[in-house]
Amino acid sequence: MRAAGIPARVVGGYQGGERNLVDGFLVIRQSDAHAWAEVWLAGKGWIRVDPTAAVSPSRIESGIASAMPAGELPALITMRSDWLRSVRHRWEAINNAWNQEVLGYNPERQRQLLSHLGLNDNNWQSLIVTLAGLSIVLLLTITAWTLYHQPLLDPAQRLWHVALRRIARRQVNYAPWETPLALQRRIEIEKPELATPFAAVVNAYLATRYGANPNTLNDLREAIAQLP
Repeated sequence: MRAAGIPARVVGGYQGGERNLVDGFLVIRQSDAHAWAEVWLAGKGWIRVDPTAAVSPSRIESGIASAMPAGELPALITMRSDWLRSVRHRWEAINNAWNQEVLGYNPERQRQLLSHLGLNDNNWQSLIVTLAGLSIVLLLTITAWTLYHQPLLDPAQRLWHVALRRIARRQVNYAPWETPLALQRRIEIEKPELATPFAAVVNAYLATRYGANPNTLNDLREAIAQLP
């Protein structure tokens, strides 16, 4: 065409494609790459002149997999098995969802999300107020759930904490991992003057908490009252 004095150019792109049966998108692969010629005609502009339809009509109608011998193409292009094609479609649908929903999360999609939440005036002020409100509601919900599901202490445990506060005033700190008997042995060394009354508290607490006689709760109260 150029030899005849007509402006011409080669254009590269894609021809064909396959519709994904999972999400309905059109899948264009590298095997669909195609090149054609365009010529400039006065009053019409650039006109496509593609000889492929005349040279290889099957390439236009059925794609490159049908136009070339199967041995010359990769197996993934020429696969005929229905279950293999289904696996490929599902994998491509996952990749497409990732590209659309994650990588393609642009300002337009942000505005669509806010519009679904009822925020038609998508400015920063309204967005900040909305996020602050949602954060407060979420915080209150978590706090209420935590308080509601907090395990209740039985009477013996409540009295045991009273005893711990008593000995804390005597500069005896209680480590969370210490058992009552371990704490008792440490007090015998660090605070000998507390050893006898605290041993009575420990014995009453263990009998109340793990024993079968609930009447020992009064013994625990009396033992705590004897702590100096």
